[in-house]
Amino acid sequence: MKVLEVVGLTCRVGGVAVLDALSFTVEEGEIFALCGPSGAGKTVGLRCLTGSLPFESGRLIYDGREITGMDPRELARQGLVRVGEISMPPWSLAVGEAITLARRWPRWGPFSAALVHWPGAEGRARDAALLERVGLGPDARGRRDELSAAGLARLELAQALALAPRVLLLDGPLGRLPLEDRPAMVALIADIRASGATVVLTEREPAVAAAVADRVAMLDRGALVR
Repeated sequence: MKVLEVVGLTCRVGGVAVLDALSFTVEEGEIFALCGPSGAGKTVGLRCLTGSLPFESGRLIYDGREITGMDPRELARQGLVRVGEISMPPWSLAVGEAITLARRWPRWGPFSAALVHWPGAEGRARDAALLERVGLGPDARGRRDELSAAGLARLELAQALALAPRVLLLDGPLGRLPLEDRPAMVALIADIRASGATVVLTEREPAVAAAVADRVAMLDRGALVR
């Protein structure tokens, strides 16, 4: 069953066409990868899917419903979540606080940062379990800005998982990590799919995406080439 349909998505940034009538479908339960060189439109495509970047024309259909024009918080409430969508406040947060912020973001938006010190007992337990799942349990009381690149990637993923996504969008989850950290991320993405989520990810190199994806499509100059 199709869970996501992208139909003729066209987007211009600074007058330049970044997406050119992009169309594809994603089946429920699969891991689908969009690959291509820098500037191919991968990140722009994901931002358009979650409403954080407006586009010129096209349609987005999620679970059989039109979602064109919806904002990121509404889409998150419906289960379509992009890793990295949640902005952090200018002050430093503990790792656990970043998860509390994420849980409250769909309802409270930018005001969520003011509520991170009151997670509630049940929320604190859920946040701790989520950090354990992504391998950050020992870092819960550490500072977010002290994490390594791999740690930050895991924290952003944990923030997205806190929203219980049905479709999870990941931008370069493997290619931006050191080689030694990639197998653990591959295993984590596979576990996310096994728990019932559909995953859409981007990577520059199709060989990197093939380590975890069921299906790989190539994007060049904003259009699928194969």
